[in-house]
Amino acid sequence: MSSVLQYVFALYPPCLAAAALVWLARNEPRHRLELVVSAAASGSVVAFAFLTGPWALTSYYLRYASLVLFVLTVAYLIRRAKFNDKARHWSRLRFTISLLVLLLFLMLNALAIAAFRQPGRPLDVTFPLASGKYYVLQGGSSAITNPFHALGGSRLAFDIIKLNALGNRADGIAPDSLAAYEVFGEKIHSPCAGTILFAQDGVPDNAPGRPDAEHPAGNHLVMKCSDTELFMAHLKRGTIRVKPGQVVSAGELLGNVGNSGNTLEPHLHISAKVGGAERGVTFDKRKLSVNSVVSNWRPFAISRKYRGGNSGGQANPNTRAEVIGTPMSYKRILDVPPR
Repeated sequence: MSSVLQYVFALYPPCLAAAALVWLARNEPRHRLELVVSAAASGSVVAFAFLTGPWALTSYYLRYASLVLFVLTVAYLIRRAKFNDKARHWSRLRFTISLLVLLLFLMLNALAIAAFRQPGRPLDVTFPLASGKYYVLQGGSSAITNPFHALGGSRLAFDIIKLNALGNRADGIAPDSLAAYEVFGEKIHSPCAGTILFAQDGVPDNAPGRPDAEHPAGNHLVMKCSDTELFMAHLKRGTIRVKPGQVVSAGELLGNVGNSGNTLEPHLHISAKVGGAERGVTFDKRKLSVNSVVSNWRPFAISRKYRGGNSGGQANPNTRAEVIGTPMSYKRILDVPPR
């Protein structure tokens, strides 16, 4: 069932955009106003798919193809249109539907764009992954761009994955192997100078599409950045290199991305709290939302202490679940799988 969901999420943005374009292409406008409203309505639907769809499940670059096809469709309509602005025989029903669709999706697109704005004073940290091109699968301050987190009470959280050369996050839409996902095993570097408050390791990595609801956060860390608790979840078993009370510098190795906990596929979950209340996060002064891409090849200077041990990221199958420290305000974690 979970793999079916992955296919649904993967196909819905291109199918939504394609449906809007087919509807527009079949239009035979007799009035210029009818063409303008129909094109604007179709364009607003394409824009919604462009802004909010999880394009990395097929290809991030495919989202730009939808914009090109929209422009070509409008050009085709203009070229073959035979306008008669004085004619009385034109579809008022189609015009009304177009107008309603336009108004609805203009509102939704405005909410999607506004999702880049983080409420209050966000915590600015260094992006924790540093060897490629990364993609925000869920993020932003709106339920339009961050639906699963919003439903789970963590509306400012981020789910981060990695893109391959084709703009996909894996070798296929729903591969069965964890190794097929680009972000699996990626090194996680400390996004700030701070102190480790809590660490849990030893939770097994799930097979793709088989979330572990009993351990929602899986292997995870909580660290203190200034006055803020920064939470990172779904790490790979046996790779956490830090302990509670340990002081770390920005860039020090913390662990590796895994697929432990309540998640359909490998990703890094990041969120922040101050005194139990959510706080927004920016990365290197940049505000991110769904479909944001971060190209990061920063060479972190890691001390010899963090190069040794389990640096290969291989999990010990005999490792038992280990909970260290006090979970602070993350005692109750309701995490949700990414799209």
